[in-house]
Amino acid sequence: MKKIIGILTISLFVLSGCMKEPTTPELKKGTLTETVIHSADPYIETQNYNGAYIYLPPDYDAANSYPVLYLLHGFGSDYRFWQSIEDIKDILDYMITMGEIEPMIVVMPNGYNDFAGSFYTNSVDSLYPAFGQFENYIINEVITFIDSAYSTDTTKRAIAGISMGGYGAMKLGAKYPELFRAVAGFSGVYDFDLFLVEDSTTHMSMVDMVIAENGGYISPLNLNAEHPLTSMMFAMAAAFSPRVRDSSFFNPLENKFGLSPYYGNPSLLMGVQLPFVIDSLDTINGIVKGYWHLDSLTWSQWEAQNVKNIFINNYQNILSAGTKYYMDCGAQDELKLNYHLMVLDGTLKQLGIPHKAEIFSDYPGYPADEFNAMHTSHLYLRVREGLKYISDNLE
Repeated sequence: MKKIIGILTISLFVLSGCMKEPTTPELKKGTLTETVIHSADPYIETQNYNGAYIYLPPDYDAANSYPVLYLLHGFGSDYRFWQSIEDIKDILDYMITMGEIEPMIVVMPNGYNDFAGSFYTNSVDSLYPAFGQFENYIINEVITFIDSAYSTDTTKRAIAGISMGGYGAMKLGAKYPELFRAVAGFSGVYDFDLFLVEDSTTHMSMVDMVIAENGGYISPLNLNAEHPLTSMMFAMAAAFSPRVRDSSFFNPLENKFGLSPYYGNPSLLMGVQLPFVIDSLDTINGIVKGYWHLDSLTWSQWEAQNVKNIFINNYQNILSAGTKYYMDCGAQDELKLNYHLMVLDGTLKQLGIPHKAEIFSDYPGYPADEFNAMHTSHLYLRVREGLKYISDNLE
């Protein structure tokens, strides 16, 4: 992915009969600090999934109060994503210096776990905490820590994220609208129901592709870069349908996988249950085709964490809070998340929830016929649009 580095062209203008070069503001520098935000959750704490970056704006003064943006990373990365990939400090320094956004504190917490992504969700089976209570971590512990350690304006709080982080931002922003005045999601997962819909070109659903990726029956041994959809499906199951049971419960033929001894009780196993069961397999044109059915209980657990459903179930609180939402996605997103955006856009319109939605195909200097608008395409520019939307709606 190419970054666009803004270059100011030098022009000449006449002033009092003299030719002078225009001056531009000297770039003000904020500070970026790597820290640890502790958690009461034993999984997050003992596995050291509690790192964070904190950006303080130029000329930060504790005598003033500042808006706070919580910026969430995507699947497969951790809190260092925004700085290592997009140099978010440089973007923030520039936009604040130029007056494009107001000075703000930006917090980049961790959402990474053993499955490469927590989906910012509480992983709990009945009363048993499993692979980290990351929703509680962000909402209760991270926000509380930041408000206690820095001079924050608690009436001007925002949350945003990319991919899994886009899911997390929109989910938490819909579930807790009283906490956030503005929310932004880039290429987020917003409607799990679309995982069951066959693509018009391949005639395969997301579930079909996971089965084909495994060559048949699903295996936890395939959680690696060569099996990205399988890895993501297991991560979602660890978030939405974890299982802490005795060994007799787990059956790989029913997509119930016991993965490790439970840290709170060694007589139990900690694992996951996928929301579908494979009935039979076939091979069509060299591609494994699985015939499957949903496990209704497991799928209901996933639907409870579906962003679209959370908006529907909580829209009155959202309207009362007055929270504003921004979302965008590339027209050629590899995971077909542009369709997720379309569904959520239509849902928010029906509910009367203020928002801005954009499916982009190109950007200036990046014509669509040369640069496909994919999952993370043009993110350097897209995050700037999201930051502007957030800043404008923090007033």
